[in-house]
Amino acid sequence: MSIATVSTPDDDDPYLVTSRLEIRSLLRAIEQKRALLRMHVHGRTMAIVTTILEIDDRNNDLIVDNSAEEEFNRRITSAENVSFETNLDKVRIHFSAPKVTPCLQDNRPALRLPIPETLTRIQRREYYRVDVPVTKPARCTMPVKDDKGQRNVTFTVKDISAGGIAVFDNHHLLDETPGALYKACRLLLPEIGTVVTDLRVVRAQDEALPDGKERRHVGCAFVQLPNSMQIMVQHYIGMLERNLNAKRRGFE
Repeated sequence: MSIATVSTPDDDDPYLVTSRLEIRSLLRAIEQKRALLRMHVHGRTMAIVTTILEIDDRNNDLIVDNSAEEEFNRRITSAENVSFETNLDKVRIHFSAPKVTPCLQDNRPALRLPIPETLTRIQRREYYRVDVPVTKPARCTMPVKDDKGQRNVTFTVKDISAGGIAVFDNHHLLDETPGALYKACRLLLPEIGTVVTDLRVVRAQDEALPDGKERRHVGCAFVQLPNSMQIMVQHYIGMLERNLNAKRRGFE
């Protein structure tokens, strides 16, 4: 169990959309452009691609296409939280639903969920991520609480962007609830220095490895990162990109 707090929607998160009209406008655009939505259950590796079939304003619901696999539909409808993610005009849109139920749409099986009260919208330039090399990893120390009490745990960073980081959490120590807030985390960037920042959980995802095992990534956004530390993050990303380009050209 972590000691993260779940923050309420406020102006501190530049990516969070809370306006009812704006949320519906974005969902309408997704529907009209037939944008593909990735639908998955937290803690599960299985995911499918779906589309919005209807925005039911009268019942405040979304209706999306279901899976051809009945087992996946059963998992979706029994889950306590289902995530949806798409790209719309180079902007990443993410939202979740506490409950998804089966329904019929034009006499065909479909899935119904409440229209989200919030969603995140991140410009591509803000969430472009660079993988951190395993040979010289960056690490992030975050406060967690478990059966042994409160302690600081250091996680290996998977990737980094100007907007945040993703860390490996194979032991499921972090609270993966979107909005969970971790205070005064220490991000060690090799050759650059240490960044101290609050982190807000954005998403969690499990990745299946070739040997059949799984590893978990937890994505976190920087919260009010000071300008001096933003510069450190940008310098680190620039260094990683230069090293990667050099390798591609055969200089290393």
